[in-house]
Amino acid sequence: MTSGLSRRTALGAGAAALGAAAVGTAVPAQAQPAARAATASTPAAGATASDPGMPVRAQFLGREGTVYDGASQWSAHRLTLDRVGELPGDGDAEHRFAVRFTTDDAARDGIYRLTSPGEPDAILYLTRVGGGAPTLEGIVDRRSI
Repeated sequence: MTSGLSRRTALGAGAAALGAAAVGTAVPAQAQPAARAATASTPAAGATASDPGMPVRAQFLGREGTVYDGASQWSAHRLTLDRVGELPGDGDAEHRFAVRFTTDDAARDGIYRLTSPGEPDAILYLTRVGGGAPTLEGIVDRRSI
């Protein structure tokens, strides 16, 4: 195991911190302790997250081909879910996964709020990957430390 910090790990940690800050500022001060307790609980396997800042694998698994509206601070794009993958290593797959979306050439790295009719919202940091069709990838890794 290396002691170095990968770019993806650093960006994922930054996205998680930004998402946590966004969730914390959207809740009135007197409700924040209850909100923190609610987001700290782990949904049961197969359950979908009710907190967009804490997406789970079940939200995406089996929904390949679903089109999402992805809105970042700078722009909005249509994103089509291509793949839900597993991450190497140990841990709960519901909280450790990768998602890939195809999109348009103008889409860039950033924090996106993903919405689709009938689907729960999700907030993910997405980054461009590959050299072919415009592809954005999001990594969720909430393993216990």
